[in-house]
Amino acid sequence: MMSRDKDLAAIEYEGWRLIELGRQTPERVVPQYPTWTMRDLAVHVAEVHGRTGIICETLPTSRVPGPKLPADEDPFDWAAEQLARMLEGLAMADPDAHVWTFIDDPALGFWVRRMVIETGVHRWDAHSAVGEPVELLTRVSSHGLDEFSVLYLPRLGDVPTVELYATDLGRSWRLGEGEPRARIEAEASDLFLRLMSRPGVALPRPWEQAVDALGSPADR
Repeated sequence: MMSRDKDLAAIEYEGWRLIELGRQTPERVVPQYPTWTMRDLAVHVAEVHGRTGIICETLPTSRVPGPKLPADEDPFDWAAEQLARMLEGLAMADPDAHVWTFIDDPALGFWVRRMVIETGVHRWDAHSAVGEPVELLTRVSSHGLDEFSVLYLPRLGDVPTVELYATDLGRSWRLGEGEPRARIEAEASDLFLRLMSRPGVALPRPWEQAVDALGSPADR
């Protein structure tokens, strides 16, 4: 199976599981977002999926708004529609097409990787809400660790350089310039979850403070 096919399969699995959990417990509060219920979480993810679907269909070179839940539509049915729309768009569009992104990578393939991460982390949130802890899929963690230095590291301020080593992947990531001041070894899921302000491996104190100061991923 090609890499993009594996990414799309991960998004489909994560997205449908999130929707299923939301349907079962729509009023359950999401611990990572105390003002959100599972319904709110599903709507947030659907808006992101919907915008990505629009990007695939229109190939814009500037920022586009996402769709909003119609007042008369079931939020989980709507989330399923947006997920299906996005998956079709990502499968059909040229991954090298030039589109708007929020990093220096104007290729549509960026949105495939971003949706693997977005959907996977929020599926983890849904499981956390219903008391069913899970690990992130390997593709979610590896894409997320690859992306962190581009999206979030510049916003952390003055933190010491660290090396993260994923014991299950046999890969390492250097975050920062110069020689690492610390090496943290753990499974990729635990490493990335902590970088996303969720429970995971312990980081050096300056990193713990900086990561928590970033706020929740939905606000980033």
